[in-house]
Amino acid sequence: MGNLYIGLLHYPCRDRHDKIITTMLTPIDITDIARSACTFGVTRFDLITPLESQQQVARKLLDYWMTARVDLAFRRPALQTVRIVDRLEASLAGVLHEEGLAPVVIGTDARELALPRISYRRLRQMLASESTPVYLLFGTGWGVALEVLERVDYLLPPVWGPTEYNHLSVRAAVAIILDRLRGRREDG
Repeated sequence: MGNLYIGLLHYPCRDRHDKIITTMLTPIDITDIARSACTFGVTRFDLITPLESQQQVARKLLDYWMTARVDLAFRRPALQTVRIVDRLEASLAGVLHEEGLAPVVIGTDARELALPRISYRRLRQMLASESTPVYLLFGTGWGVALEVLERVDYLLPPVWGPTEYNHLSVRAAVAIILDRLRGRREDG
């Protein structure tokens, strides 16, 4: 089975007008995505932001939960998967260093983009049967900049419900996608 990594990108991302921006951290994203990552066997969750002020916020949050005197032992294993890095290249280099080979990089987006696709079924099979590490890239704001998505190996299909509304929080999208890829299935 290949190891699974996830990155939450804060730059370069898009705003609602498709301008490139740096998004701010959302503390609940950090804790909730870490909990999903731990639940679904993610090797590491990289929080990617170039802003030192935002890195400090993330470190303070993680330090609080890791050293709190109250009984929060159930949170610690999840938060131990989190690493703070300043750019996507550093995150991918970390996987290369740990694994000895570059990961297959899988982008996510709520839009239907004309980029190479991989189905959830195929990626689930790849994770179960191949030893190559897989890196899932998630964006904040209105998503990862197109210039980054054009460099990934594959793009997963968007998460759609029965309506045309499609603006999930990133923490919800991460949980849904991880369940599709690593969740236990009653139907096999």
